[in-house]
Amino acid sequence: MDRSLRMRAARGFTLIELLVVIAIIAVLIALLLPAVQAAREAARRAQCTNNLKQLALAANNYESSAGTFPGGSYSGTLFNPPHWASFPENFSCFVRMLAYFDQAPMYNAVNFNLTSADPANLTICGIRVASLICPSDTQNDTMALPASRSSNGVLPGWSFNAIYPLPPGNWTQAFTSYAGNSGTFNFGFSNLMSPTVLAAFNGVIYNDSAVRIAAITDGLSNTFIFGEHSKTHMFTLDPAYAVSDNSWQSGRWYDTLFTTLYPMNIGSGNNGVGGSYSYYFPTVAGSMHPGGANFAMCDGSVRFLKNTISSWSFNAGNADSYGDALPDNTQMVSVPPSPPYVKYGSYLQNYGPNGPAILGVYQQLSTRAGGEVISSDAY
Repeated sequence: MDRSLRMRAARGFTLIELLVVIAIIAVLIALLLPAVQAAREAARRAQCTNNLKQLALAANNYESSAGTFPGGSYSGTLFNPPHWASFPENFSCFVRMLAYFDQAPMYNAVNFNLTSADPANLTICGIRVASLICPSDTQNDTMALPASRSSNGVLPGWSFNAIYPLPPGNWTQAFTSYAGNSGTFNFGFSNLMSPTVLAAFNGVIYNDSAVRIAAITDGLSNTFIFGEHSKTHMFTLDPAYAVSDNSWQSGRWYDTLFTTLYPMNIGSGNNGVGGSYSYYFPTVAGSMHPGGANFAMCDGSVRFLKNTISSWSFNAGNADSYGDALPDNTQMVSVPPSPPYVKYGSYLQNYGPNGPAILGVYQQLSTRAGGEVISSDAY
């Protein structure tokens, strides 16, 4: 073979050729990466759907056994040392359902004679239950509990002993990505509310609830029982307290309950808000799935609802405004209420100073007996 031909055959890539190859590889990666990420998110969303389905089936099994769906909390009564609890709300619906989703040993470790905030129940608070975690809820890692009550935004701890330090040991707090459906509104401290307010609760799982299947006259397939309540989302809505939000064993309304008072995923994406966040924003349903969130219905089915689902009017300039203002604490604890609950009327009992509220499809799906007729193509 001619020497010039041998030299030509042994020659490697030129710099330009190498750059072209690198550019082609970069383009291919850029094209493939979104597809890979989409596939991974689809898998995470499928796992989340399965988690919610298992929770809905567990709740139905609970109802078959106990006669009612699990309550969101039952107001505690032991508030004196050594059984001190920071809040009257008690164990969450998930604690009561433990035996119905393969967690009987953990259920047996709970001391129901004490409150969920009692140090004697620290045994369960730090156990991370996989079926209560959405894979897309990335800021949901177990955290260490401080030795004593902590300041806002530091570490979770205010759900536990507010006076005495915790027992010696390395105690942790685990969280959840899901919450029970309280309806269009929910407030804590149910044992301080008048019967008028308690009777107005229109969800399925809320403080001191005991809802039977027969009470869900809107239809099991048209009523939420659980929804996503992303802890990651809470860091946007409730930055001062987000480190303790979503504590899985707590029945507090910002931990394991959600409402449809505000649109889902408010504060992110197309549901932006103006001004400061409301005190009640931690009750919103939200997820880290693009475009919406998963919800389990009372019949055990799971639906993915888009952020664009019909919802009642939201005044971004006044975070508490939905036709009328939320009731103040005086109204909440007055027995009988004085003045009457006219402020509730705009969105709960269809009366009020500004006239009846128009419920969106999102709110209609959260009420158990609103009498709404919802088309299957509406969500």
